Amino acid sequence: MCFELSFKSRSWVTCLLAVYALLNFSALTVAQSPELGNSSFDKFEFALIGDVPYSRDDFDKFDRLIRKINADPRLEWVLHAGDIKSGLTVCTDAVLIDRLQRFQQFNIPFILTPGDNEWTDCHRFLAGLYNPLERLARLRELFYANPGGSLGQKTVMVRTQASDPHFSEYVENLRWRKNHVVFATVHIVGSNNGWAQFSNRTEVDDIEARRRTEAAMVWIKQTFEEARNTDARGVFILFHANPNFEYAKGTPARLGFDELIDLFEQESAQYAKPILLAHGDSHRFRVDKPLQNNEKQTINHVARVETFGASNVHWVRVTVDPASAEVFTIQKQIIKKNR
Repeated sequence: MCFELSFKSRSWVTCLLAVYALLNFSALTVAQSPELGNSSFDKFEFALIGDVPYSRDDFDKFDRLIRKINADPRLEWVLHAGDIKSGLTVCTDAVLIDRLQRFQQFNIPFILTPGDNEWTDCHRFLAGLYNPLERLARLRELFYANPGGSLGQKTVMVRTQASDPHFSEYVENLRWRKNHVVFATVHIVGSNNGWAQFSNRTEVDDIEARRRTEAAMVWIKQTFEEARNTDARGVFILFHANPNFEYAKGTPARLGFDELIDLFEQESAQYAKPILLAHGDSHRFRVDKPLQNNEKQTINHVARVETFGASNVHWVRVTVDPASAEVFTIQKQIIKKNR
């Protein structure tokens, strides 16, 4: 993969819904995802953000980010890696609705994968002592009200895992293709993927974490199977958590991610084309190659990009060139007035 670091700066569409309803998605096979494009090998670009806006102090910065992205005609969509508020912000409906309204200001399709601050960590005192599972249900009601439909002023329809009756609750896990590249979002959050302990935690919370991990693993497997079946030139997977790739397996801080990291390593052995794993969580931009094979050698065709976040309200430009060997090029986009 090629990494270029530079300082460059709703209506729901009825016909799309009808087309989507006619697609035959089987729960027993990996159906092909919707194709957003003309199946060419043309280059295209999109924006990647995450962990914003954290608080009222960041609203002006986030408004500038929206304007900057909206002014760029080259961008196909915006992907958000989760954490739409800080862990210290109360988890009220009003806050969620505020963020939804802000995201609707993007003039291109906007797709969100959940972070821990908007539900997992809502049990905290400063977050309002909410029941995390009740907040997760509300998050899904608000942000995924039209299963498979994006947010933003211009919308698209993509495949949702909720179309599988075995995983009907996972409206947030999405997949689509464009120009021979497969894209997916997977609900993997911080706080050890929802396994962090808290005083009122019950067996129901444990069941949720196990069930969500199971769904994520199935979705990841299906994503790579689709890539192999369609001879895709690359795979892009977005999730929220920094899974602590660099920690040893079995380390407490990585326990909630061990199975998932193992799966990424296994799938990369069967799919030798460029893979880009994108996440937020740690609030620092970086690009590296975090996976190793059984011989502890770096898996060179797998890269990780982490977004900016919190007070660092900037964005990442991802250029996808299916005709190139690298497929993905990463450029950080610094908004000068947000420094």
